Amino acid sequence: MPANDLVHQYRMAITDVLDLHCPVVQVRRRARPMTPWFDADCRAARRRARAAERRFRRRRTDDNKLDWAAKLQTMHFLYESKNNKYWQEEIAASKDNMKKL
Repeated sequence: MPANDLVHQYRMAITDVLDLHCPVVQVRRRARPMTPWFDADCRAARRRARAAERRFRRRRTDDNKLDWAAKLQTMHFLYESKNNKYWQEEIAASKDNMKKL
């Protein structure tokens, strides 16, 4: 048989096996709105924490673990402060309008 026919036959056999064991399924992703208080500072803190995590997982040293934990704690503190500040401002902005509140 020519090489093209063999490749086609091989591809069909693999496709049949894959369709049998893990068929294609439709997945729907719903768009979720971004958190209004999540800004560039939060994104940068998350990036630093993930970089520290990767560094720790590569080298497995205690210093890297402590650095990762410190960056993670800083990130969580920043998230909490941004969230609190956002909702305090929203409540203050709508204090006279009960429907909006």
